Amino acid sequence: MNHKYRVGIIGTGGIARTHARGYRSLDSAELVAGADISQSAIDNFAAEFEIAGRYTDLDEMLKKENLDIVSVCTWPGTHSPATVAAAQAGVKAILCEKPMAVSLGQADAMVEACEQNGTKLAIGHHHRFNSCNTEARRLIAAGAIGQPTLVHSRSGGGLSNNGTHAIDRMRYWLGDPDTEWVIGQVERRTDRYERAEPIEDLCVGIIGFTGGTRGILESDTPASDAPDVGTLIYGTEGMLKISGNSLYAQNAEGAGWRQLDVPQDTNQFVELIGWIEGKNEHRNQAKHGRAVVEIMMAIYESARTKGLVRLPLETKDSPLVMMIEDGTLAVEKDGKYDIRLN
Repeated sequence: MNHKYRVGIIGTGGIARTHARGYRSLDSAELVAGADISQSAIDNFAAEFEIAGRYTDLDEMLKKENLDIVSVCTWPGTHSPATVAAAQAGVKAILCEKPMAVSLGQADAMVEACEQNGTKLAIGHHHRFNSCNTEARRLIAAGAIGQPTLVHSRSGGGLSNNGTHAIDRMRYWLGDPDTEWVIGQVERRTDRYERAEPIEDLCVGIIGFTGGTRGILESDTPASDAPDVGTLIYGTEGMLKISGNSLYAQNAEGAGWRQLDVPQDTNQFVELIGWIEGKNEHRNQAKHGRAVVEIMMAIYESARTKGLVRLPLETKDSPLVMMIEDGTLAVEKDGKYDIRLN
């Protein structure tokens, strides 16, 4: 089709440039505007991508630019209000960076605003477009390792930062099952933040998925002297291993680990246009992003209540923030710091 979708970007930091390049690679999209609270940031972004629309007021951009698509590339604490504003302005689709939100209540507000205004909402868990992850999902669905029993993954940089990707990958590999329960533990002895949001020093979560598969997530746990074997997916008839951008299998088809050929995948920007035009659904649609937020908050809630948490989660505020504010997670080493800024 000849129509070009008008695109605006909210927040013009580093990840916004990835979004800008993604849209500019499409014949059907035109990047026309950007908004940032920093005048110098939006000026530099506008000059780099040769766009005329530059704003320090989000509402002004949404009112004047008649946008079809908006990318929300701000810090996590502002994802919810920015998404709600864009939906209420009547845009066709929103691609919001991860994590979707910093509490389940904020995620629900985003979903509700988009449903009420007919706006399609996707969350930028771009690992779903990694070819190894997509092939692992296909192989598991085809029974290549039998019934999946356990997924073990490690990440660093905070649960809401890289942990959100780790949880989303688990769900994607397994075919996006529901979660029945979560149990977790959290440590926060330092005043640690990530893009202005409080995060833990480390945490561990066990996730009970529908169908019996367990997920074990380690976030910022102490380094091991053992070789890094990547992420392992265990099944009743074999295993898959993902290390870097390579996929390996061990099952009845051959002895030892075998590296598998992986077909190329598309990207989240192409799929967003297809979703708008009714050609496909988006693999990052908001229900999956919300599920990740719910699991993260359930890990915190388990630490807060000192027990197993059954889903759906009823707590809408962040249990991590609740524990910080009530002194349950008391700082033992003074000195507030942000891992993105220090």
